[in-house]
Amino acid sequence: MDNTIALSKIMNQTVQDLGLLLIFLLIGVVLLRVCKPLKKLFLPAGLIGGVIALILGPQVLGVISIPDSWSGMATPMINVVLTTTLFGAVINKAKLKKYSSAIDIIVLTYFGQLFVGILVSMVINTVWKNDLPNFWGFMSVFTYWGGHGAATTAGTVLEEMGYNGMLSLGIIMATLGLIVAMLAGMVWVNIGERKGWSTYKKDADKEKEKGGSLLLTDDERPVIGHATMSSDVANGLAVQLGIVLFCMWLGQFIFQSLAKVPFAPFANVMAKIPSLLYGIVGAIIVWAVMRKCKMEKYADVPTIKNIGGVALEICVASATATLDLKLFANYIGPILIHLVCIIILMSVICFWLLPKWLHGKEWFELALMAFGQGHGSTPSGLALARCVDPDSKSYAWEGFGVALGVFTPVTSTLSAVLPIIVSGSVVMGLLIGGGVSLACILFGFLFISRQST
Repeated sequence: MDNTIALSKIMNQTVQDLGLLLIFLLIGVVLLRVCKPLKKLFLPAGLIGGVIALILGPQVLGVISIPDSWSGMATPMINVVLTTTLFGAVINKAKLKKYSSAIDIIVLTYFGQLFVGILVSMVINTVWKNDLPNFWGFMSVFTYWGGHGAATTAGTVLEEMGYNGMLSLGIIMATLGLIVAMLAGMVWVNIGERKGWSTYKKDADKEKEKGGSLLLTDDERPVIGHATMSSDVANGLAVQLGIVLFCMWLGQFIFQSLAKVPFAPFANVMAKIPSLLYGIVGAIIVWAVMRKCKMEKYADVPTIKNIGGVALEICVASATATLDLKLFANYIGPILIHLVCIIILMSVICFWLLPKWLHGKEWFELALMAFGQGHGSTPSGLALARCVDPDSKSYAWEGFGVALGVFTPVTSTLSAVLPIIVSGSVVMGLLIGGGVSLACILFGFLFISRQST
C-alpha cells in the first residue's frame, strides 16, 4: 500500500511539473505572437519559455521555484527525439552517401576540438597567468562536444590521475557551452535565413513573413498523423507511442544484457553506453523487423515524428530553464577566450567546409545540428535545425541520428580512455586530434565532395 501511495505521488508530481513547463511553452508562443522582434530572430517558443522560466527562477529573480524534475527531463526526452528520428528511415545507396557527410562532420568536430582545444590552452597559459589546472585545454572536447556527461567522466578520470580541479572545471565549461550553442547558433540561423541557405523554412513561414499571425491557413495545415487501426481496438496515438517506448525499452534491454557478458572489458564498455543510443538501436531493429514481416503499415511515421516533436519542445524548454548560472564566477576570462576559439573552429567546419563538400544540397540544416552538438548539446543542435526546418523534411535529421548512432559508442568510450592514452602528454593529444581531423578533411574533399556533384 505504501509503495502504491508513493508511486501515486510521483505520478501526480510529474504531471504538475510537466504542466508548469508547458505553461512556459505557451508563454513563449504568446510572446512570439505579440513581440515582432522575436519572430525575426526565428527563436522557438520552447527556448523563449525556458529563458523566461530561468529569469523568474531562483537563480535570477526568485519569483518561482523550478521543479527538480526539470533538470532530469532532457535525457529521456532526447532519447525519444532520436528514436522517432530514426524510426521509419529506409537506408539506400543514395542515403548512405549523404550519411557519410553527417558522420564525417561529426567526427571532424570532435577531433578538431581535441586538437584546437589543447593548442589554444597552451598559448593562453604562456600569456595569461592563472591558476587553471594543468592540461585544462584537453577538457574542451569532453565539455563543449560531449556535454556534462562526458565532462564528468573525463574529469573524474583526470582527477584520479592527479589533475586536481578538472571535474569542477569540466562542469563550468560544459554549462557555458550549452548557452553559447544557442546564442552563437541563432546568429548563424539568422545569417543563413537572410542569405537563403535554408531549404524548407521559407514555405512554412509565409504568414509570418507577411506579418500575419502564427496560425497556418486551412490549406497549409499539415496532417499530424493517421490512425492505423480501428479506435475500438486502441487509440491511434497510444499505439504509436507504445511503438516508440518499445524501441527505447528494447535498446535498453540489449545494452544492459551485453553489460552482463562475462568478459569484463567488453561488459564495462557496454555499461557506459549512454541512454540516448538505446532508442536509436531499438528503432533500427524494430523498423527492420516490421518491414521484414510486412507489418510496417501498423506504424504511422508522421504520428511518430510528431511524438518526437513534443519531446523536443519539452527538452529544449527544460534544458534552458535549468541552466546553472553560478558556475561562471571562476576562470571566466581564459575560458571565454578559449571558447571563442572553439566557436571559430566550429563555424569554419560547419559553415565553410561543409557547404564546399555538399555543394549547397541541404547542408545548412546539418551544419546547425553539428554546431549545436559541438557545443555540448544535442537538443541545441536539433532546436537550431528546427528553426529552419520545422517539419523535419531535410535528410539531416536522419543523417544526424545515424551519425550519432555510429559515433556515440566511440565518444562514450573515449571519455574514459583518451585521458589514459594521452597520460598528460599534450603532444600525444595534438597528434591524435590533428591526425584524425586531417583524415576527415581529406575524406570530405576527396569523397563526399565528388559524390555530391
